Amino acid sequence: MTLLRGFLRLLRDSLFGVEKPTPKTTVTKRSEEKSRAGQVKSFKPAPAEKTAAEPSSQAIAPSETKEKTAVDQETPVPLPMSGPLIKSKKEKIYIQVGLDFGTSCTKVVFSQIGRRYARAIDFGFHLPHYPSYCLPSVAAVNDKGRLTLGIEAAQSLLDKTWDTGFQRFKVIVAGQEDSRFSDSYSGERFHEYKRQYRLDDTFTPERMTAIYLAYAMNLCRRIIKGQPEYRDNEIDMAFNICMPIDHMQNSRVRTTFESVFEWAERIEQKWAFVKDKHDLISTSYLVEKERFEDGKRVHSVPEAVASIASYIVSLRKQEGIHAVIDLGAGTTDISICNLMNPFGEYKNYWYAAKNLPFGTTKVERMIAEWMGSSGKTCSCMTVLDCLMSLKKQPRDVQERVRNELIEFKKSNAYYRTWGDAYKHLTKQTEWEKAEVFLCGGGSNLPHVDNIFSFPWWKELKVKYNVSRLPVPEDYKSTNIPIDRVSVAYGLSYPIPELEAYVLPDDSPNHTPPIIRAPERDPDNWYPP
Repeated sequence: MTLLRGFLRLLRDSLFGVEKPTPKTTVTKRSEEKSRAGQVKSFKPAPAEKTAAEPSSQAIAPSETKEKTAVDQETPVPLPMSGPLIKSKKEKIYIQVGLDFGTSCTKVVFSQIGRRYARAIDFGFHLPHYPSYCLPSVAAVNDKGRLTLGIEAAQSLLDKTWDTGFQRFKVIVAGQEDSRFSDSYSGERFHEYKRQYRLDDTFTPERMTAIYLAYAMNLCRRIIKGQPEYRDNEIDMAFNICMPIDHMQNSRVRTTFESVFEWAERIEQKWAFVKDKHDLISTSYLVEKERFEDGKRVHSVPEAVASIASYIVSLRKQEGIHAVIDLGAGTTDISICNLMNPFGEYKNYWYAAKNLPFGTTKVERMIAEWMGSSGKTCSCMTVLDCLMSLKKQPRDVQERVRNELIEFKKSNAYYRTWGDAYKHLTKQTEWEKAEVFLCGGGSNLPHVDNIFSFPWWKELKVKYNVSRLPVPEDYKSTNIPIDRVSVAYGLSYPIPELEAYVLPDDSPNHTPPIIRAPERDPDNWYPP
């Protein structure tokens, strides 16, 4: 019987071959715990046969070969043959972006929350008369009928007639809500350009502003995410956009701009999920009536509060009256405050702030008129070239610019702003020590320091100290002047971290009470 079984086994092996048993792949519970702790990065099946040169991946560590413990003797657990790679969770980083949305260009500074430093964004383009950190606040329709924005729009307008394209739409929006901010010339040019390309009445300055801001935010998001230190991180980004104080205290203007900011955020959110080729005009109609279910990530901050932030954090900070004059392209912002430290904590009381319809655009128009009357070519490039090299221009042109600045300083609006501030502190000696800071593109015009050093009130027989804002220690973009991005720097602070402030409508009267000498009875004047 035994011989018969052996014969049958040999016959089976010759017909079907020998089937070798596959060794079982096992791992002890101790090894499993080490694997969970991260000592085993990936799992591989054990080879069918082990050799001295290639030990099995399940071999016990050398320190454990001498003696097996009770844990090693427990029931083995099968090792999976394959499994998904375990990816480490990305660190979440919070970025605060300050967007100084200006009339002619937009400047951006960002900071990382919890790691205090601030950097200005250099957009890396090469446009004449636009520094690479100034994103042009313009839009234009190209030859193919497509709306272009910012850098691309500015490039297409270089050889066009001065003032062509969609420009100064921020000023137009404010002027539609309050006539004090109105610039009728800019409004007419906007609508003429719109009709030229057959855009209907629903394409309003508000829509144009929302589309441009969405473009600016998306561009900043892509640049920041592309920084080497953030490429492998999850980014949570919030934006602060400036608004003049008198816009903040005008309910109609403030409501309009905040709805535009929210509109821009909705457009940018849609854009974030698609590639670069995106129809922003169609998206603006699509999200126009939507509302946020979650919290907003775009907020408005008073422009003057942001502009003086670099001074507030500097060692130069001291109590007293300060004025910030921001000479922008379309408007000039004058903000006057009293920095006080009565109980060891600084607080900024803003006494007056006005957004006045005077800027370098008015100077540009004057230059354009002069070039036209002189038979010179008047294009965007030639006008800006003349403005940038004003000190090299003929004396009569320099005198015209100087007279424009003097006329602005003599205007009722300028004097009224200082007068409104004086009502909060009617003590003459305090106004003799005021310090004036100049910022904005117009701060580089000739004669400005001397013109604004003379006080607004003839009774003040002094000259004000006129200077530029100091460079804060945490500002890292040393190649970009802080006086050009001072507002964006202040906006890069989260709102709760900005110095405590009180806006003009809520600022109290700080005039000290008059101390009168007690009246004495005449009978007691001459004691007996």
